[in-house]
Amino acid sequence: MKAIGTRRIVVVLASMAVLVALVGSVVALVGGGGEQAREAAPAPVQPRHLKYVALGSSYAAGPGSSPLADRRCLRTADNYPHQVAAARHFRLADASCSGATTANILSVPQLPAARAPQIDAVTPDTGLVTITIGGNDISYVGRVAAHSCRNQIAARSVAIHGCPPARARPEPTSGDYVAVQNSLVAVVEAVRARAPRATIVLVDYPPLIDPSGPRCGALGLSTAETAETVRIYDRLVAVTATAARESRALLVTVSKSGAAHTVCSSSPWLYGAQPPAPFHLNPRGKAGVARLVLDALRRSDGR
Repeated sequence: MKAIGTRRIVVVLASMAVLVALVGSVVALVGGGGEQAREAAPAPVQPRHLKYVALGSSYAAGPGSSPLADRRCLRTADNYPHQVAAARHFRLADASCSGATTANILSVPQLPAARAPQIDAVTPDTGLVTITIGGNDISYVGRVAAHSCRNQIAARSVAIHGCPPARARPEPTSGDYVAVQNSLVAVVEAVRARAPRATIVLVDYPPLIDPSGPRCGALGLSTAETAETVRIYDRLVAVTATAARESRALLVTVSKSGAAHTVCSSSPWLYGAQPPAPFHLNPRGKAGVARLVLDALRRSDGR
């Protein structure tokens, strides 16, 4: 029985490692109401059948479920952009791709997954653009996956091929966060230059951890790693909010509504350190983010 248990651990963690290895150094692992949207001064959302472009990394692409809409980008047909488009009868051009950075939106094709920068999907007739990006610029969830994978190997004395190598990862500096903020502003400005009449929505990241909530084995993090993850997440959310304010984009704060749905909560929106998508949105989470975006759009266009 012990051998069977060990093999099961190896299969589960190896599956996680494969997903981590698929997109760059790591796949960017990763309910409605109240204050989840910050309105600036966007143009009102246009009628049904408008063109909607989704930009972002895996928290937009939604790896982990089926069917896959794009295998190379691990983009699924039930991600939040698809659910928003279906609810409002929008024409969706989903350019989101797991592992993407802000540079992959602005100027650098994410080869081999994508042959052109995501911004190329935005055209003058675009009426709505959602953007979830920035975490991979500072290896936010990538570092969580690396910590968790190595900790589980150490705890069980099993070898996992594909686990990120054990090396020191310094926390992002203040300059790193400023760079993310400036890049987010640049993304919004690039979208606005291509589609001046579009409503532009920044959708921030759901939290993995509730600092005051319970801990659980699904995270696989030490106390110090948990504290580090919370610090990085809080700074990422803060610079996203500042970028939305500076660029006059609509902000959907999944960070607030998702606080009740962390990995160790009773109704998590995210997987823990397990397949099919470690530290990413589960089906409940994708639906929850879609509701938040739809709520923000209704308020924006007065519905």
